[in-house]
Amino acid sequence: MNHPFLRINIAVATLATVLLSAACSAQYNGPESVEYDPVGDRYFVSNTGNNLIRVQGQAGTVSTFVDVGSAPYGLEILGDTLFVCSGSRMKGYLLSDASLVFDLDLGASFLNGITTDGEFLYATAFSGAKVYKVDPAAETFEVLVANTNGTPNGIVWDPVGERLVVVFWGGNAPIKSFDRDTGAATTLVANSGVGSIDGVTIDCLGNFLIASWSPNRITRFEPTFTQAGVNTGITGLSSPADIDFDTVNNRVCIPNSGSNTVVLEEVNCTNSIAERRSYITRVLPNPTTGLVRFDPPLKRSEPYMVLDARGLLQAAGTVRANAWLELGDLPNGMYTIVFTRLAEQVRVVKE
Repeated sequence: MNHPFLRINIAVATLATVLLSAACSAQYNGPESVEYDPVGDRYFVSNTGNNLIRVQGQAGTVSTFVDVGSAPYGLEILGDTLFVCSGSRMKGYLLSDASLVFDLDLGASFLNGITTDGEFLYATAFSGAKVYKVDPAAETFEVLVANTNGTPNGIVWDPVGERLVVVFWGGNAPIKSFDRDTGAATTLVANSGVGSIDGVTIDCLGNFLIASWSPNRITRFEPTFTQAGVNTGITGLSSPADIDFDTVNNRVCIPNSGSNTVVLEEVNCTNSIAERRSYITRVLPNPTTGLVRFDPPLKRSEPYMVLDARGLLQAAGTVRANAWLELGDLPNGMYTIVFTRLAEQVRVVKE
């Protein structure tokens, strides 16, 4: 699952333990997935043991959000709705009052992981070895990947690489990517060095974090997957499941399905950044009706993301040196343009 992030091209991220939120079994029952809500500054947790989605605030208070009626697995926020995988169905509940506003039977065999690219939802079928693509606006779906050649579990959308990254269950589990339009597969890591990977997310430094059961570990891979995974050293894990990243408080959110707890572990996102001189000072014109340029001008082509006020991805691509960037297709509002390689960001108002 997954949300938009600030991707900084730094090889190593330092993880520091600053917060451990341990919930007793009365609070969580088979926690499977955590989804951070940046607007409400809260954490949704699916519980397979009692069919509930629970919600935890920053003070640690846990309450019930909704009873799904059957075991909920992967969670993903898109717009004003929390989507959940449950059996063969994908359901959606309004964040404001938990009203059921989406309920689509995909005919899938055990929907598990779920992610979004800001328009479509993508879900893995654990038993069916498939990836589904769902259009929530049209309430339609298609089988994007008919055979993943393995047991797919966690899934996350990588907006910079423009790919779906999927982790797999089983021994010496692989990590693969799939094209969101064609379903074409690429093996990123043939043998991850761990077994039974449950979840995957992307941290504030652009690294991929995976949660495995064998051993109980959170392993970090750099964005190109050309180096071996590194043990983050996070403790207190027991069958860690579908993880998420809190982009506001810079925390890895880990549901421990084996101990009925949720761990929130902070990532040091400022490591090596403070020493960098700000490159981009402003965007012009601001406000804008469409085209913008940067001061000073870009020296070479740079990958970028455009995030809205909620932190949701609205556009991504590469802008050429000294070129203008077109924002005309975006609705009016406040946006953040993130230059992922430069580790820089600027805000602009579209009107």
